[in-house]
Amino acid sequence: MIMRRASQANQPNSIGLPRKSDWRISKMGYEFDANGEHWQLDGSITINLGRMRNLDDATREGLRESLCRYAEELSAETTDHAFSNFNMYCDHAGEQSVNVGGLSRWRASLTGEAEHRLGYLKAFLLAWNEWGYPGVDDDVVKYLEEQTLKGNVKGKAVKKACPYSGPLTQIEMGALLNWASNAFTVKTINLNQYAFFLTLAFTGRRSVQIRSLRSVDLKYREDAKGHDYIVNFPRVKQKGVGFREVFNSMCVNEDLYLILLNQAEASQAHVERVLGKKLPASIRRQIPIFLAEDRIEGLRDIEHLVDCLDKTPDYLHLNKAGAMDVLREVAVKNTARSERTGEFINFTSRRFRYTKGTNLARRGITGVVLAMALDHSDTQNINVYTANTEEMAEQIDEIMTQFLAPLAQAFAGKLINSERDALRAKDPHSRVRNDNSRAIGNCGTYAFCASGYRSCYTCVSFQAWRDAPHEEVLEEILSERKRQQECGASSNVIQSTDLLLLAVQQVILLCKHAKSEEQREVEIG
Repeated sequence: MIMRRASQANQPNSIGLPRKSDWRISKMGYEFDANGEHWQLDGSITINLGRMRNLDDATREGLRESLCRYAEELSAETTDHAFSNFNMYCDHAGEQSVNVGGLSRWRASLTGEAEHRLGYLKAFLLAWNEWGYPGVDDDVVKYLEEQTLKGNVKGKAVKKACPYSGPLTQIEMGALLNWASNAFTVKTINLNQYAFFLTLAFTGRRSVQIRSLRSVDLKYREDAKGHDYIVNFPRVKQKGVGFREVFNSMCVNEDLYLILLNQAEASQAHVERVLGKKLPASIRRQIPIFLAEDRIEGLRDIEHLVDCLDKTPDYLHLNKAGAMDVLREVAVKNTARSERTGEFINFTSRRFRYTKGTNLARRGITGVVLAMALDHSDTQNINVYTANTEEMAEQIDEIMTQFLAPLAQAFAGKLINSERDALRAKDPHSRVRNDNSRAIGNCGTYAFCASGYRSCYTCVSFQAWRDAPHEEVLEEILSERKRQQECGASSNVIQSTDLLLLAVQQVILLCKHAKSEEQREVEIG
């Protein structure tokens, strides 16, 4: 990781007093002073905060804080675009703050493809509001959520929902989930971070609902008809409803259930370590799944714990600021990229709700049923969480795969020349074979896996061979998709292999590049 620090004097704050240096690390590993005027974020881009327009105090503070978080979580180019488009808004709208009137005037001045500028700013302003920094009110969010904008898509103009703030595509969601799974496997993120992120991504529930979960909310049901994994999410935003008074049950998959169960048990164990004794089963069930660990450290005994759970029931739960820190840690480490923009995927709890709503709408779920799925009391506001499903239903064909593979970076493993270079080179059980029983690589872990060889292509432990018949795997996937299409399978079924398709295509491209490099060295030598 690159570490670079520029010598800067302390900068004055809004009332003329000097600010203390606040050193942060950009996504590309450059150290910058959040209170300084010049932020070098990568080898090419330096942001000059002196370009900030004349803003009111709240907007100035919120802009700096939001840009800083963008710089930590997203690329230097994305951060620079956000700042430049914000300044453009101020110039064209003649505003010193963010408001609906100014945004309306600026949008009216944008024509054709220039709308993507507001798309960049929309994503930035929605994140700014969700992070809780001053300067972007809810009326601005409501206005932005009602806007449908054209995106600036690299390489090919494809009409879709906004690639910066709209719902995630199946490939983007798959890339995020695969990255998170691999990051958890190699301990880049911890169980608490993985569980919170996964719950947001899979359920589309609000952060406050996830923060309010307790161990007792995890249910397992089994009868003659089968079994279900259930999470009882506390309802929020309903008039007259207090903390954890009303619940809405949701069936989840086994993976999410087990991750939440492990996190719940970890939280119970943490409380018991602090108190130095085992808890009765009835109290263990009431322990929050996501803890406010600093407050847990202040517990004196079991009686104090019970008193907190009864009299101030939300006190020991992870608070809003703590949840933001958890997501920030995940976002800073995230390396999943969008196939539409080539940039690191920008995610917030709002984007996950957009994605959930859009995916449900694509399956024909609308009206009251959609409102219930998104935990709304009525259907008044559900349209804001859905995008144009026809435009989102585009399928990836073989030609598009070649274009998108370098952007998506779906292959998470490592390319090796042969089995001699594998971590488990002397272990025949590590060899991975395709459906034709031909070896394509090695597995670098001893962990049990029942997912099948195709899932190896998106696994961080896979070591693909340079000279293996990966084209056979690609042809198999393409043939399978063609059969599904001919049988009238839904786009959801067909697109379920999008990320795998990109991963295999990327391995093929890497193999071709490695072979050409070897040939060039031979010719030179």
